[in-house]
Amino acid sequence: MTDTTPGSAGTLHRSLGDRLGARMYLTRLDWHLEAVMPGKERRSTVKELRRTLAGDPRGMRASLQDLGSPKALAEQYADNTHRRPLWSIGVIAAGAALLVYWTVFLSYAFGMLAAVESLGLTEAHATFFTIDVTAYSTAEAFGISWTSDWAWLIVPTIIAAIAFLLGARSWRTITRTTKGR
Repeated sequence: MTDTTPGSAGTLHRSLGDRLGARMYLTRLDWHLEAVMPGKERRSTVKELRRTLAGDPRGMRASLQDLGSPKALAEQYADNTHRRPLWSIGVIAAGAALLVYWTVFLSYAFGMLAAVESLGLTEAHATFFTIDVTAYSTAEAFGISWTSDWAWLIVPTIIAAIAFLLGARSWRTITRTTKGR
């Protein structure tokens, strides 16, 4: 946990906590820089800042506090008022939306199975966002199934696409082309 031991390449040996803190800060900075810089320039900026932090003789906490919040630092790098879409945030939003959708869907289906079991029924049918769900329980087997042509693929795809477009703030692409004309 020494902060002042110089490494062989002129960098300092940092504790695991300091390295993780710096990595989290730079990741958040990268997300905010995505809105104001093209990819190659953004990666170069983050790489240079990583080198600067690694060579700073002060503690990592003090270095990061001097930089301020990642959002405020990213704003300092912005050279114009135009903001770019945040594609990586869109991917995260789409993944989260799919996770929520499938969690709710499977909870619904397993809830139906629990109801069939507790009521002593052999089978129950219901609909979840146009998807026909069946829960069955007999002495030999129990389970759930769903059928619905393409709806079981289309519904989550639409949910993911909407979450992606909103999370990425894709309307920035449209405002960019209309302002550029």
